[in-house]
Amino acid sequence: MKIFLTIVLVAVSLLSLMFDIDASAMELYYQSFDRAVYSFALAKGLNAVISVIQSSEINVSFFIGATVGLGEILDPLNDMVERFSWIMLASSISIGIQHLLLILGKTLFIKASLLVAVLITVIVMWSKKLHNSNAFLLLLKIVVLLLVLRFGAVVFVYTNEAFYNNIYSKSYKSSTTFISEYKSDLEVIQKEKKELDSYWDEFEQKMEVFSKKVIKLITIFIVTTVMFPLIFLWFAIVFLKWIFNLKFDKNKIMLMLNKKEIE
Repeated sequence: MKIFLTIVLVAVSLLSLMFDIDASAMELYYQSFDRAVYSFALAKGLNAVISVIQSSEINVSFFIGATVGLGEILDPLNDMVERFSWIMLASSISIGIQHLLLILGKTLFIKASLLVAVLITVIVMWSKKLHNSNAFLLLLKIVVLLLVLRFGAVVFVYTNEAFYNNIYSKSYKSSTTFISEYKSDLEVIQKEKKELDSYWDEFEQKMEVFSKKVIKLITIFIVTTVMFPLIFLWFAIVFLKWIFNLKFDKNKIMLMLNKKEIE
């Protein structure tokens, strides 16, 4: 048992020194950050275009004597875009916190602390004078805490990216593409002062689709950058609380560690 535990601890400590893990996780983080920044910029750009249209005189005629300004029609969409931009701002902050945790996990202090903690734990475990004391159990808990600090953000980034790629990737690409095209349509209308009477039905259908696409993007970023991190953080806290409150049967542990010696 002691040999197995020693191999695991040494393997974990060596794994913590690998830079490829941090580099890959940081690359995935930047991909997530770029998606958030692009979506935020898209929302703000669309908001600016709609605001310009609302200040201009572009009308739609529905029947004789009834005309409605395009700005009034787009007002509900503008409200939705503004709310979406606020959600994207919150998502960017959440992603920024992930970046901070990634940087913290790869610092020399955390790596050195984990290496020292593992080294002391192994020494205490193999020392007949020390391994039957409370120090061994305390050291194991400290190692677990340092492991969460070292690999927690890395595991989260990989898990979150896998979740996004398998569930939301296609929806994100189709939604952002459609919204970008819709923004281009509005820019043409705003610049050329086009009348919409001739193709109002098509434009109205695009408005409905636009609303659905924005709602999809809101769902994607709320789940991946707000709910998912909170759930992950909650699990990490519960796990650490469980580890540090766990009551070990020291006699059984010492017996298991010394099993080979007894035999």
